[in-house]
Amino acid sequence: MSEEEHERLMIKLASDFPNTYRKIDELVNSIRSLVIKCDPLQLLVQGYYGMLFSMLDKSSEFQFDFNDTVAVRMVDYVQSVIVSTPPIENREEPEDQVMNELSTKISELYSSLHYFHMTHSAYLKENDPNYDPEYDMLYVQAQELRTTVRGDRYAVHEIEHLRDLLTPHNDVFIELFDIGIEEFLSGIRKLQFSLMQGFNQLMIDMEELREQTLEAVEQKLAIEQTFSDPREAMDTVVYEKGLGDLKESVTNRLFGFDLFDVRKVTGLPESLLRELAWKPGEETDFFAAGEYAGWPLRRLPIEIRPFINIDNNFYCFDLYSLFDNLYRVIQRLILRLKPDYKQEWNVKQKEVSEVLPFKLFCNLLSGAEVVRSIYYPSNTGKSGKKEWCENDGIIIFDDHLIVIEVKAGSFTYTPPSTDFPAYIQSIKTLIKSPRDQAKRFIDYLYGADTVTIYDEQHNPIRNLRSADFRQVTICGITIDNFNSFAARASKLTPLGVELNLTPVWSISVDDLRVYIDYFDSPSMFAHFIEQRYKAAQTEEIELFDELDHLGMYIEHNHYVTRARENGGHRVLWNGYREQLDNYFVKLIFDGENPDKPNQHIPAMIEDIIKLIDKQAKKGRCKVVSSILDMDRETRDQIEAQLKTVLKRQSETRRFMPLSMFGEVKITIACKQEGITSFSNQDACDYILATLLRTGDNERLGLFLTYSTDNVLVDVDFVFLSKGDIPDERMEEIEKKSVDYAESRIASFKKQSGVKKIGRNDICPCGSGKKFKRCCGN
Repeated sequence: MSEEEHERLMIKLASDFPNTYRKIDELVNSIRSLVIKCDPLQLLVQGYYGMLFSMLDKSSEFQFDFNDTVAVRMVDYVQSVIVSTPPIENREEPEDQVMNELSTKISELYSSLHYFHMTHSAYLKENDPNYDPEYDMLYVQAQELRTTVRGDRYAVHEIEHLRDLLTPHNDVFIELFDIGIEEFLSGIRKLQFSLMQGFNQLMIDMEELREQTLEAVEQKLAIEQTFSDPREAMDTVVYEKGLGDLKESVTNRLFGFDLFDVRKVTGLPESLLRELAWKPGEETDFFAAGEYAGWPLRRLPIEIRPFINIDNNFYCFDLYSLFDNLYRVIQRLILRLKPDYKQEWNVKQKEVSEVLPFKLFCNLLSGAEVVRSIYYPSNTGKSGKKEWCENDGIIIFDDHLIVIEVKAGSFTYTPPSTDFPAYIQSIKTLIKSPRDQAKRFIDYLYGADTVTIYDEQHNPIRNLRSADFRQVTICGITIDNFNSFAARASKLTPLGVELNLTPVWSISVDDLRVYIDYFDSPSMFAHFIEQRYKAAQTEEIELFDELDHLGMYIEHNHYVTRARENGGHRVLWNGYREQLDNYFVKLIFDGENPDKPNQHIPAMIEDIIKLIDKQAKKGRCKVVSSILDMDRETRDQIEAQLKTVLKRQSETRRFMPLSMFGEVKITIACKQEGITSFSNQDACDYILATLLRTGDNERLGLFLTYSTDNVLVDVDFVFLSKGDIPDERMEEIEKKSVDYAESRIASFKKQSGVKKIGRNDICPCGSGKKFKRCCGN
């Protein structure tokens, strides 16, 4: 649009705001009037099957369209309307016409919300002198995400997540509900299976029942004349074969409500289920007078109580709302029934939150050193005097230092549409506060060559040297998942979340669980951290999900470089985690372990990384990062050359070093049984001579030892620079540099069959210069 066209559009949108608001109010009331006429149980069952069939053969949200989103709303929004609307007598089973009309209206409602936000923004721009478009953009995004996005974590992690957080409260759970946390989770797992895979299991059971009875029923109908009705013959066969329970179960799941009956599926006590369910019309806040009454922009009642109580039976139709909110639902329930437990809850939650992230990180970084709850002196406050400051802990993994700050507090339950200041405060508490605390520790670390960290009694624990750490990362970890904003922590300046020049990696424990399942190599995870840190520093990367960072890493490796190739245009890099979604869905539904989406790493390079991880030598992260920094083509090239070197060394019985030039500065020396060996000093001399020729600041020497059948048995390495050459040996190394260059040129001519190298060709000696400016001069 031209500026004039855009201005006219904004004026129109602003003028449409009052009418749009009124139309949505009317739409909400018409949906409510339709819902109240229908039998609530039948309405939710049909909504569930509509949602189920919309999800068939889909394993990622990026495969869903708007209609699929509406199908999910036919459960959570409709249930919220049912429990907040007083019931009437003589309700009817919803017919197809009613369901179609209801679906159309809910679709219209959610599409109207998009237009509403546009008109509201235009209205604010025209009438609010302090209007900030960047702030408003984040405000609208927060509402859209909360209104339409469900699913905080992959299904395979749901029970594990709840077990970690709820187990410390086992005693009070037994006291209030007469069951323990494990029994509760066992029931919830059964409910998860019933709603996710129960229909598939029903089809399997129906087929089993058919196979076991069909032939016998046909025989009775053909031979015995007493059966005029096939159903009578079926009942007799079922009785004779002892299949009564199976037939009853199939019938009740197929024609009844047993798939959704929480008490039947889980065996959980009524005293607990009653507290987790609304009766129709019991909830009074959703349609209470005020702004957005009955709109999806308000907090949905299903977020507060996930089940619905109809005729003293308890039903669940939506797993997303159940699992996204269950931990905080249980927290609020326990504290409501036992208010004096609040302090103990907070203490235990703090203990869990302080231990859990470190436990998960140790699963990722095998052999890492963990120091929890550290103290150090720092100049704080207005007085500038040194005071003792605390940090939740640090993780030391080779040359990586991860400064951990954990926030156990809950993200605000109030919707951004009705209380955006609380939403912003939650973001500040869970992102900015950890960053500020960790930044203070990093300032202390770099304040001297060596610093000391202390325990709570201010006894020294150990010394730290900043020079020992190639990568220092601030990691803020939350128990609650607010992924869509945590992934964009560096882009939240309009909300007052100013992170300045020190980025923070804000993740949830849910993200750590994914990383544990994905990464098999600790050093590869360390390499991902390096790329993730770079992404937090660049303006070109904006994502809505932490796992899109992992998806971009898998796809592009140096994904910041890929983003910068876009020419500085603002892009939301969406959909990169689709392969991860597919993988984690298969973990639930497939019996065998599916293949992970992976970067392309040739087998011989993968063997090197695995052995480096196993040997755990100091400096390994930098070595693996140097290897993983290579693009796909270079990785393939190195593997091909490694195979060639091993073959030719076996044939010639002579050592043949392999050097990579250009951006990849690696020299590889392969030791093989039966081949003339070489000392590490000889290899280092070769590397030093090579880097003199190429002008490299630093070169990696990789020493690989293979058995006679070419199985890798040892890896050693060294990083060398010009400063590693003693003055008294400089002339000797320079001569070797010339000799090796001439040898490489001779080898190039022999292999390529050329007698003369073109003046403008790259010199084969490895310097990277044109031949006329190098060995041809």
